[in-house]
Amino acid sequence: MAVTMKRRTQFTLYTAANGQSQLAQLSELLDSAHLDVRLAAGESMALVYELGRVHNDDFHQESTPQLADKLRQLATDSHKYRAKKDRKQQRSSFRDILHYVEEGDPPDIQVRFGQEMLALDSWCRKKQYDAFCQVLGSGMNLHLTENDLVRDIFELGERISPLNFAAHKQSKLERHLMNAAAFKARTISRSKNRDKRSAVMTC
Repeated sequence: MAVTMKRRTQFTLYTAANGQSQLAQLSELLDSAHLDVRLAAGESMALVYELGRVHNDDFHQESTPQLADKLRQLATDSHKYRAKKDRKQQRSSFRDILHYVEEGDPPDIQVRFGQEMLALDSWCRKKQYDAFCQVLGSGMNLHLTENDLVRDIFELGERISPLNFAAHKQSKLERHLMNAAAFKARTISRSKNRDKRSAVMTC
């Protein structure tokens, strides 16, 4: 676990230092003719912003408006030459990506399995979950319940028995409330910084 955390920290630092080039390369992929490529590029851009903002709340704020315009086009795409199902999936995904890039709103996805619930409340966690689903398929919920390694990766704690389910549920609620409070504080801080920059530009 310590090695995993160390590698994650190193990757976060690398992203913070090289975010501009990463975003530029990913931006080109948004024009791909293939939906899977566009979606992967968009989610990867959200992940770059998420990791960059760990060290700097204003990570690449100067390039956000141009990127937001591109994301907005994809979030409202109505081109008839795309399949209806593809248009719907693209608009839904890029709305979430746009909200995160512009406002800092993270994913809010809840995965229920048995008596438990996994909160996908960051792009990093969502990408982890998607990767495991591709490998484990329909057995994902079983692994979330029984596989100690998977539970450790998703910070689900020890396997739940009926006796300690109530205590576990309370702990998960407390963690969710703490995450919500932290997100609210970051949003307020980011808003104040934007107001300060606007005031300086006006003067």
